[in-house]
Amino acid sequence: MSDELYLPFPKQQIEYRLYYDAQGRPVAMASHDYPVGNYIVITREQYERPNYNVRVTNGKIVVDTSDHFHVQLKRSNSGVAVVRGHASLVLENDHYEEIEHYDRIS
Repeated sequence: MSDELYLPFPKQQIEYRLYYDAQGRPVAMASHDYPVGNYIVITREQYERPNYNVRVTNGKIVVDTSDHFHVQLKRSNSGVAVVRGHASLVLENDHYEEIEHYDRIS
């Protein structure tokens, strides 16, 4: 038997990403290669505690300090994949049967 079978796997480096649109508004977060788009690398802490009340400006996260913040979504044929009927349950792969897509409009 080969000694290679007993060697531990090398530690994987995970890159956490915040994807954003042309206006700098967050679109999605991922810890893997997600669809092509604008993104910045974020920390694990930022990934685990998402704050969509931010904008990306010059490659940096800037907190939106306006006193009113809301996000409007619309169904679409592309965009962020979610569980059908539950727009807050984002899917990271397409192996789920009941999928619909949403895009942010605000």
